Amino acid sequence: MTGPSHADVFCQVALPKPVFQTFAYRVPPELRGRAVPGTRVRVPFGRRREIGVIDSVLGIPPDRTVRDIAEVLDDEPLLSADLLHLCRWTSDYYAAPPGLVYRAALPPGLLGEARPTGTAELERQVIELVGEAPTLLERDAAFGRAHRQRQAFETLEAIGGSAPVAHLEGHYGYGRSVIGGLVDRGLARIRLEAVTRDPFAGSGDDVELPRHLNARQESVLGALVRLAREPDPGVALLHGVTGSGKTVVYLRLISSVMERGRSAIVLVPEIALTPQTVQRFRAAFGGQVTVLHSALSSGERHDAWRSLRAGERRVVIGTRSAIFAPVPDPGVIILDEEHDGSYKQSDTPRYHARALAAVRGRAEGALVVLGSATPSLESWQNATEGRYRLFELPERATPHPLPHVDLVDLREVRARALAAGEAPESIVSPRLRDAVTTRLERGEQSILLLNRRGYSTFLQCPACGQVWSCPSCNVSLTYHRARARLICHHCAHEEPVPVCCGACGEAELQFTGIGTEQVERRVTELFPSARVLRMDVDTTGSKGAHGRLLEQVRRGDVDILLGTQMIAKGLDFPGVTLVGVINADTGLNLPDFRAAERTFQLLAQVAGRAGRGGEPGEVLVQTARPHHPALRAAVEHDYLTFAYAEIKDREEPGYPPHRRLVNLIVSGPSEERVAEVALATAEKAREIVERNGLSDIDLVGPAPCPIDRIRARWRWHLLLKSVRAADLGSLIRHLARHHGQPAGGLRLEIDRDPEALL
Repeated sequence: MTGPSHADVFCQVALPKPVFQTFAYRVPPELRGRAVPGTRVRVPFGRRREIGVIDSVLGIPPDRTVRDIAEVLDDEPLLSADLLHLCRWTSDYYAAPPGLVYRAALPPGLLGEARPTGTAELERQVIELVGEAPTLLERDAAFGRAHRQRQAFETLEAIGGSAPVAHLEGHYGYGRSVIGGLVDRGLARIRLEAVTRDPFAGSGDDVELPRHLNARQESVLGALVRLAREPDPGVALLHGVTGSGKTVVYLRLISSVMERGRSAIVLVPEIALTPQTVQRFRAAFGGQVTVLHSALSSGERHDAWRSLRAGERRVVIGTRSAIFAPVPDPGVIILDEEHDGSYKQSDTPRYHARALAAVRGRAEGALVVLGSATPSLESWQNATEGRYRLFELPERATPHPLPHVDLVDLREVRARALAAGEAPESIVSPRLRDAVTTRLERGEQSILLLNRRGYSTFLQCPACGQVWSCPSCNVSLTYHRARARLICHHCAHEEPVPVCCGACGEAELQFTGIGTEQVERRVTELFPSARVLRMDVDTTGSKGAHGRLLEQVRRGDVDILLGTQMIAKGLDFPGVTLVGVINADTGLNLPDFRAAERTFQLLAQVAGRAGRGGEPGEVLVQTARPHHPALRAAVEHDYLTFAYAEIKDREEPGYPPHRRLVNLIVSGPSEERVAEVALATAEKAREIVERNGLSDIDLVGPAPCPIDRIRARWRWHLLLKSVRAADLGSLIRHLARHHGQPAGGLRLEIDRDPEALL
């Protein structure tokens, strides 16, 4: 321990802990040259040593005794000044623990186990021969009875004098002792060699990009290029209908930015979109493109991160976390499908990539382009009120217009079947069945969407009414037929399907509701000769599965693609002429203010998959609520009518875009204690509001969350509403700093600008 003095140097270190603070340490004289903001350090913390990031160097000593930094782990900062600024802003705006923000900005492992950046994840061992090789006559004496060492030596000679150690072990069967013997004899040495793992090598080799833009695309591109050259280009919203050629505009814009020596960040909402996007961008920019998302291995993410930081790659494509990519001098940041809720991080730090893109763009002088056929209402309001620049592509780039959309009233389907004395068809209506049959006869492809996975949504006893629920979450278990298990989609609890009801002994249990597994089974029954492919979380869990499955569709090896929302966004398959929505009502009934908006966006996006090639498209939407405004607007491809009506409906209750929201969630193992702490948090928040004159802030609640128990933790929430973002920020930072860690295993989660209130 060292008492602070003015002759010493101190710094604030952010540790990956769930606390809204940094920690002061003294910098020993021998480490002062390397202990700069953005570098990792090992520091004593309690009885352990932890790895953190230097957030700042102190100009004055702290007013208490502090401990010394033990070690500086990096020769130069891992985070640039601009990325440090972005991390600090994220922590401040979202009231998120700074150490957890830094952890989110770095590749996995760098703030966990104590390793510098040159690690086994980034490098491989290579053995190479050194010195002058012994002659054939000298080898008997040199190796004696070490025959395997001699064989290994001669193998290395034959393959060029060097090879990865793993190759000698795996391919030739030489053990570590044999390889080590060559080193001990001075005949070879082992060095570390940087490895670049490229999970998308070869992508784009056979992709043809459009060579010509239409007049509207040229006009929009020209305006964006001019905007990108301005010193403070700001944010542009590109509102283009599905199939209008937004991606080609992105490519040309990035090309113009790269010609000026700058780089680009391209974000997509789903990993499923990444393979197709990479193919197009690789076709345009070759080896300048790299990828960052959570489905890559830890080593692959390290490689991509390192290549960007070194300036070896200048275009990064990724999901939301790629907003932290260490791209040097970005000239453009693009968020494709900017409306998508996947851009919001679901756990701490609960940032939204769209907000971070605007902050990073402003700090680094990069143009931020938000692209969507169905912009979020917040972005649309910003564009119409002049905070964003608005550009529009109102027509498709292909010869065919937007597909014709019809609603199929499931109530009428059921009534007609019952009137005819037939069992109602609950999955594929007669009209949808006929439409699929027509496509199969023509050799065209169809897409069927149902945004629920599994086989049946719940299991119920018809005698006593019992529903099988998760023991840790207050939700019903979903039946997965392929695994013959009941599974919770929140905590992954699973159990076997019971043979009878444990409460009353009833043996004839009922499976109710439909999921993608059941759709797949019914479709294969109706169309036995069709090649059917299902895409959902259950079929895309393995590494590279998204790319492999989508490639089958692209090659024409699939007649019917069915799945959840991952097949609705951004995919471009010219052979698809029919889209069928199995049930459009699944999202409308959720107790959430964005339910109608998400339903409209999903329908508009999936409808846009049809008719993108040489043949016109058709969309059939099955629903029991055909008069709902969101569905009627989707039928007409009428975003403006929907947007203005929805914005008006949200005005009185004070939901975005009219007011900013913060959802404060108290959770813990005891329902009674959670309720007590939620009430106390609400009282403390009201006290702060009154004491500081923050009269613009409204507090709603507390009350149990719509899903009041997840992973054995009870949940209550309190909603804050305000027009003034600064007032909300002051309040939640105070709560995070002074009330963020309730006792007794409870947590206070702060979700600013929430995407959902479930």
